[in-house]
Amino acid sequence: MVSSALLLAAYAVVCDGFQRAPIRDAPTRHRRVQHCAEPSEKGWSRADAKIKQRPIPRHRRLANKQASRKQSERLKPGEKGTPTKLRVIAGTARGRKLESPETLLRPMMGKVREALFSTLVSLGVFRAPRQVRHMDAFCGSGSVGVEALSRGGAGCVFVDLSPDACAVAARNAETCGFSNKYETCPRDVAAALNDEALRGPGLDLLTLTPPYEEIDYDELMASVASSPLLNADCVVVVEYPVER
Repeated sequence: MVSSALLLAAYAVVCDGFQRAPIRDAPTRHRRVQHCAEPSEKGWSRADAKIKQRPIPRHRRLANKQASRKQSERLKPGEKGTPTKLRVIAGTARGRKLESPETLLRPMMGKVREALFSTLVSLGVFRAPRQVRHMDAFCGSGSVGVEALSRGGAGCVFVDLSPDACAVAARNAETCGFSNKYETCPRDVAAALNDEALRGPGLDLLTLTPPYEEIDYDELMASVASSPLLNADCVVVVEYPVER
């Protein structure tokens, strides 16, 4: 099983390592503080030490101000809005802008999507003459399914409980020129995974990007394991939070 959580976990470990690095390990010329007080008999203390910070360069002040402005413009939990800058990363529809549903959602990050498909390509999932039939479960905007079609997928089933999300995924597929390569299924993912009517030639790729807080992963994986839709060599990709 391939999971983007592995990438996110690795990134978290790296960041944590930088945050915990002691300042004494840094070269003296890079230190940002200067002790101005004389040490007491018991040595330095927080009360004894005055910390004088160097002025922040103008270009950094502007960058910090811009970052703060972007942070304040981000969506808050429960707030309606749309993610921006969703695009197809590679393939025949490379660079095409993708529409998003008019509801709060958390699409797979572009860097994670790029890393995922690089892995799938390296595994030979899209290698000719293989005809890849894909189910994009919890599809949202359909960005994962459209990416698969752009890279040579033979067909995609967009599944989401939201009819609005399925409609947006369909429009994105149409815009990218895949009008005869997709179908939509606005229903519960567990029910869709066990619907024989959707089997056709079977699935070669199944991606699941559920809303973290609203899903029981044990039940979800049980539905995947019992699904009659998956071919014997089907690749299953599940996105889940790092703490699991």
